[in-house]
Amino acid sequence: MDIANLHQVVFEKFLKNRKYSLFTKDIDHFLDKYLDKIFYMPAILELQKAMNDNHYIAIFSSSPTFLVEPISKILKVNEFRATKYLFDKDDRFDKIELIMDGEKKAKDAIILMKRLGVEKENVSVYSDSIQDIELFEVAHKKIAVSPCSKLYKLSKKRNWQII
Repeated sequence: MDIANLHQVVFEKFLKNRKYSLFTKDIDHFLDKYLDKIFYMPAILELQKAMNDNHYIAIFSSSPTFLVEPISKILKVNEFRATKYLFDKDDRFDKIELIMDGEKKAKDAIILMKRLGVEKENVSVYSDSIQDIELFEVAHKKIAVSPCSKLYKLSKKRNWQII
């Protein structure tokens, strides 16, 4: 299932017409309890090294903003992009505004690179999904993070780093 269909199914089944606060009121508690179990330590170590080297860090995630934003704050990254939803007048999930898929990630990354004056040879992309292939193409350094099988095979074929 592609990312757009996955988002549509999850949105319709779990989010549509439900109060936004239902999902956000306990997010800090949830992250405190489970984030260490969710993080993939080799990727976190790479992130910490990049931060120590004063690199500009942006997260481009297909996950919803209400999850990505607090995680981005915990990780202390410079900025993030994520899937966005629209809400009705009662603050209930109404519809999907934007899905942050691989194509959108690549477009936003190029805009960010131009804004920061950063060339491709100074850009690294980390991802676990073959659906981010367009995002990988904007970077010189490509790192597959605990990759899905298709990305693993492609990474091996193209001699990309795998962690």
